[in-house]
Order: sequence, then structure tokens, then C-alpha cells
Amino acid sequence: MDFHREFKKRNCNKEEDKPTNWLSCLPHEIVLDILSRLPIKSVFQFRFACRSWHLLSHDPHLDSMHMSRAQIDQRLCLIFHCDYPIRNQLHFVEFSDVDDYEIVRKIDTPFASSMPEFSVIGSCNGLLCLVDSLLASSIYIYNPFTRNYKVLPKSIEFQDQIVIFGFGFHPVTKEYKVIKIVYYPSAYNLDNPRHFRRLTYNNSRRSGVQIYNLYTNEWRSIGEAPYRLEKTSSPGVLVSGRLHWMSQCGKFNGRRDRIIVSFDLSDDSFKKIPKPDSGALRSWLSSYVAVLGGCLCAFVPLPPGNGAMDIWVMKEYGVQDSWVKEYTIGPNYSPGCIGPEFRKSYSIWRNYLSGKLVRILCLLKNGEILLEYKGGSLVSFNPDSGMFKNHTFQGMPRLFRTTIHVGSFNPATPDNDRRIRLVTRSATYL
Repeated sequence: MDFHREFKKRNCNKEEDKPTNWLSCLPHEIVLDILSRLPIKSVFQFRFACRSWHLLSHDPHLDSMHMSRAQIDQRLCLIFHCDYPIRNQLHFVEFSDVDDYEIVRKIDTPFASSMPEFSVIGSCNGLLCLVDSLLASSIYIYNPFTRNYKVLPKSIEFQDQIVIFGFGFHPVTKEYKVIKIVYYPSAYNLDNPRHFRRLTYNNSRRSGVQIYNLYTNEWRSIGEAPYRLEKTSSPGVLVSGRLHWMSQCGKFNGRRDRIIVSFDLSDDSFKKIPKPDSGALRSWLSSYVAVLGGCLCAFVPLPPGNGAMDIWVMKEYGVQDSWVKEYTIGPNYSPGCIGPEFRKSYSIWRNYLSGKLVRILCLLKNGEILLEYKGGSLVSFNPDSGMFKNHTFQGMPRLFRTTIHVGSFNPATPDNDRRIRLVTRSATYL
């Protein structure tokens, strides 16, 4: 069922706006505090009860209070981006580590006709960044609960390009940015990217970094990327106002290796992030970076044949000595999406592709780690007991990729003079 269509339109008259309940008689600050403690779905229902409550729900202080409390209390929304039958559907569920009684609901995408298939680049402060799966120049910033969205202007495109994305917000500059790193054949005429000299095409590639600032509404080029990033590490992982990717295998410090690359959203600069001293991040395909409990972490599959995976956590950002091997996830689990007849063969090829099969989603309030197994399975891992728990919800899509999301009603930053102007699509309501 469409989430927005559950709330039927009704007319509000003056009688409905009279203070007929105890909530209307409370001081404004107390009402905001109460509402900030409610789940996003409940606040959404509240805002459409009457006109006065609708106006109250647009108070910028409510949005900032609700988001801060949601992050502290770890009130998570899971956004499911469906891969079947085509990549154009979003669903959500409010996740609880206590039970799985919530119902998965469909999210309306009002721009579906202009972007029939899309990928989710990231979630930040209640906003999703979506990119056309076929044309990487079509990018949308979307608030899935208010249905407000912004269409970004077109950026430079190249034929036969490889694109790495990132989306994030810096808490100091208060700026949202979309990062687009493009690798393209060196045979291009850079003065005219549309002109491609096919006769001189070769396998070497050049790069270009384009940055979009949501407040200036402009793309800006900052030259070439200093590192070749692994395509599978896109989109970037946001930690401490910086986006992070894994590089491709290359020669670093005199030997073949992979490095962690960061992009600082405050000064638009690339930097190397120190790795664990143990050599844990080997120069093979499966290692990747993620975020756990607000800290940068590295997910490292152990040698083939073992099937286990280590998780290293950088306790103090940017300090190499703060890397700690915090968790080891054992091999004794086959996700629920793998049928019994396939589990024997699954246990074999799992050892070689474990890093591509499993994604770290988040650290839950109870200390467990929420994981996504490729193919459509949500699993929580208890580090103390070594046990796994499969999570299923009513209405769960068949194939999906999960994004951790904190719901928000106001796309503005705390600086009210720097609001993101989004196109508004009215939601139907109760």
C-alpha cells in the first residue's frame, strides 16, 4: 500500500482548529518536545489532523529536535530499493531490534515518469540522493516522507564513462554536496567532451571531479581525481563530514595495495586515511569501508576457505593507532534467501565472494550488527553469542538493497537562511 495514500484528504474547518484536547493547551516548547519523541510515521499523521497542527509540524525547531532525538534513540527507518522487476520502487519500514511486527510500506516517487530506473546514492538528514541508472546526469534530492524533491542541473557526461558518487553534509559549513567522480577514455577532446576520437581510443582513462552544492545550485569542476577508486565502493561512506571509498589495487609505498580515500566536504580535498597496521586490508577485491556507531570501519573477509570476516573500527577519526579489530563474524550462517537445496554450494562460493555478498548496515541499540545479504535477506549478528537472527517483515519486497534512513520533514539545515528549495508535491492525508 502506498504510504502517502493511507492518509485521505479531508477539509479542516474553524471548529477543528479550536483547542479541543490537552495537547493544544500545553506550552509550545512542551508540545515540540512531545512530538520529537514520536516515530516519523506518527508525526506524519499528526501534521494532517488539522490546520493548526499542520502549521506546528512545519516549525524548524521540531525538525531539528526530532532528528537529533531519532539519532540518539536510534529510531531507524530502513529504505528498501527494489531490484525486481526493475529498479524504480522504494519501500520503508520502521525498524526495531525487539520485534519484526512493522509493515513494509511503499513510498511514492512523483518523478518516476522522468526517471524510470534509479539507484540510491545515499541518505543524509532525511534526504535521499537518487541517480538515473541509465543516465548518470539525472540526479534528484528527495525527501521520501514529504515528497518534496529537487532536480539537479545536468553535469558533464562522457561516452563510456565510469562514475563514482557520493552525497553528504558537513556540520561546520552547513552545506550539502553531491560528488561525481568520472573516469573516461583518454581519447576525449577535453575542450569538447562530446567529441570522441574513436580512432585513437585506448584502455587508459582520465578522470574528472565534479561537485554540486545544493545552495549555489551549480556544478563545479576541481580537476582530476588523485586516485583510481574501486567502482564497487560507490557511493561513498559519510563519516565526520567526509566521504570515503576504497581505491583500486595499485602501487602505494612501493608495493601493490589498496588504500582508503577520503573527500573532505568542507574544503573539497582528497586525502589518504591510514589503515590498520596489521596489513588487514589486502590488495584483493572484497575489502570495503562502512560506518558503525558513527565511526569509520573496514570490513575485511578472511582468506578463502575460512569464510569469516573481520570488522576493524577506527575509534578516533584519522588516528592510525585507534584502529581496533572489534568484531569477527563467523562463517556458520546461510541467509534465509538461500533455499536448502542451494546451501551446500552456497557454503563453497561464499568463501570467495563474502565481501560482495554481505553489507554492514548499522550498529543496533542492543549492540548487535545489522547486515544485508545480497539477494534479499536482513540479518542481525550478536557479537557476544555469535548467533544470527533473520529479520522478515510483512510486505517485504523480494529483491532489494537497504539504505539506513532517519526521517525528516524539513529539508532545511539549522541555518534557516540557507534552505534547500525543493519542489513540493502535496501528500494525501487523513
